[in-house]
Amino acid sequence: MLDHILKFMTLGTIIVGITAIYTALHTNNRRLGADIFLRYSDRISDLRRRLPTAAFHDEGADGTIEMTPDERRIVHEVIFSIFELFELKVHGFIPPGIWKIREPDIERVLSLPVFQQELAVVKVRFVKHPRFAAWLDQIGQAKA
Repeated sequence: MLDHILKFMTLGTIIVGITAIYTALHTNNRRLGADIFLRYSDRISDLRRRLPTAAFHDEGADGTIEMTPDERRIVHEVIFSIFELFELKVHGFIPPGIWKIREPDIERVLSLPVFQQELAVVKVRFVKHPRFAAWLDQIGQAKA
């Protein structure tokens, strides 16, 4: 009888230990995803602050928008940072709930004329990433 009690206690200890490890890993993954998201979000925000405010206006989108080489580089960095963030989401490093917080703002930024102009230039680089290319097309069609 004592042998059975010891076996059940051992089994209970193992189950509690496994549950604690699973909970810790799950919590750590969520924190890691949130941390990655926040770091990328901060990077994108810092880059956006370096652009002139005129870049964030929808008016005057009839033709080519003049930019300095530095402004063009910043727009490209924002686009590629968003691409990296999107790929992290696709591969499960960023939970969908966290992505949904910032997705409308990201889509709004990518739909601005300055970004649409530069997306046309760099879009060929995303040919091997069909999900991102489809998402960009979806944003572009929603703008039209």
